[in-house]
Amino acid sequence: MKSVVADYFKANLMVLNVGPSAVTSKDAAYIANELVRPAAVIASHVNEGATTAGKVRPNSRTAAFMSLVTGRPVYPALSGKTMQFNGDGKCVAGC
Repeated sequence: MKSVVADYFKANLMVLNVGPSAVTSKDAAYIANELVRPAAVIASHVNEGATTAGKVRPNSRTAAFMSLVTGRPVYPALSGKTMQFNGDGKCVAGC
């Protein structure tokens, strides 16, 4: 990820699958914080009831992941909600 996604492509926005069959919250945070270092992260395919009424549930794996990511916003992927990002990875609408 570091060589291809971060160093070569210089990704500003990362969509990261953080479900239990993908990576743990701690490992996913390491990927975002140390390997890729995007401007923003979208947490997807979490395979849990991560939100209630559009808010992240405090005892969820998603909340744990979000608390471990530093220096950049993490957005939960919400059904029926469209988010827009510019080329710098900054959310410009729907976040």
